[in-house]
Amino acid sequence: MNRNRNIIPMDNAIKDFDMHLKSHPRTILSARFGDGKSTFLAAAEKKLKSRYVFIKIFPVNYQVVENLDIFELIKRDLLFQLYEKGLVDQSYEIPDEIASFFFLQNNWKTFAEEILKVLSYFDSSNSLKASLGAAKFLKSIFGKYESFKDNGGEIGNKIDRFIESFDDHKVIYEADPITSIICDIIKCWKSRNRRKKICLVFEDMDRIDPAHIFRILNVISAHMDYGYKYGISPNSYSLAGNKFSVDNIVVCLDYSNLRKIFSHFYGNDAGFDGYINKFCDKGIFYYSLHGQVQRYYSQNLARVTGMSSNAIYAFTEQFDFAKHTLREFYHALDDVESQITLPKGQLDVNPHKGLYVMSAILRRLGCDEVKIIALITQAIKAQPNATLAYLATSMMLCDGVISKGYEISLGEKDQGFPVIYQVSDMLPDGSAFISKHLDVNFDPQVKYSRIETGILYILKYVHK
Repeated sequence: MNRNRNIIPMDNAIKDFDMHLKSHPRTILSARFGDGKSTFLAAAEKKLKSRYVFIKIFPVNYQVVENLDIFELIKRDLLFQLYEKGLVDQSYEIPDEIASFFFLQNNWKTFAEEILKVLSYFDSSNSLKASLGAAKFLKSIFGKYESFKDNGGEIGNKIDRFIESFDDHKVIYEADPITSIICDIIKCWKSRNRRKKICLVFEDMDRIDPAHIFRILNVISAHMDYGYKYGISPNSYSLAGNKFSVDNIVVCLDYSNLRKIFSHFYGNDAGFDGYINKFCDKGIFYYSLHGQVQRYYSQNLARVTGMSSNAIYAFTEQFDFAKHTLREFYHALDDVESQITLPKGQLDVNPHKGLYVMSAILRRLGCDEVKIIALITQAIKAQPNATLAYLATSMMLCDGVISKGYEISLGEKDQGFPVIYQVSDMLPDGSAFISKHLDVNFDPQVKYSRIETGILYILKYVHK
């Protein structure tokens, strides 16, 4: 068998995710805990590497820190990721305006003292004194800025200082010099790689403290509000788009669980929908490994049995194939037709192999005869239009009748009349065209062949 048989293909899900990212700059990748978010993202990163660079942050590693510091740690990790992914050019230098900002933030007390001195000059009515004071102030600031550049202007020194210690001088708004450096690095990289996008991923968000979850979402969402707070157009480069100037932000968690956490944290009357729309107002992306497994199993069952997807759905609704491992599933399908013998009927009409193969698969997966009869019966009664086409010919062989007009009843009634399924035609593969009608003259005791009898007939040709 294929050596990759234990790998569930994710191509369809990745294709859907790719389309989602194109129209959702900020989104939530929603899946239940343990449902394969990380596995899916790893596969998506590999498949979409020609168009995206995925930068992954793991806030679960920050559980030991105070809530106030978590975004500082995220920025530290983001810088590391930028270097690790090769997004920082070796010749990169911090722009003067960012260095100035860094200087003013880290020397704010001295800066305030200089401001006070200048204000005292401007209070005077003597314009000459005011001008001299302003010049003295500017010269003082310029000298300190030049000293700052000479002593610590290289990016490595800035990053080292930032990582090694967090001082007490926190700015009110989060757009600090380190954020500006990150944005500038990304901007420079984009100028050289115009066909690729950067996707910032926050992994395992539902495994961290609720305060951390909402701190991260708040900072990302608040980024979009700056322009409106200060009367600046959102089209401004510094304010438009996503945090850190990345193209996409993906937060990985269980959306339904986030809603419960929000209600518990803020109260049942808090507006979750309004809150979350600040972050992702275009919808979220749902992913389920179980769903992918079910789809993959269904595709293989349809291939091996030759039955339609609708018929296979009827059986997967009755029996959870995905509860079995991939190895068990592949062994159940491997050379399964060698375990059946199709009976021959009148006029050399052979029955469809579908239910014979399905019975052999169920037997290989541990179902006994009673269980198989019950499962097939339930599937047929649940979806008769999709499934009876594969049972009808075997029922006809069992009754010794191969002719159009053969009638089957499942005991249903509509408007008080029995529901009849009639064979209107047969195909070379052994399936039948089934029509449905009501018959006031139908007598189940005389003309009805029980589907259980037909299933027992099939099981005679499925070897143990």
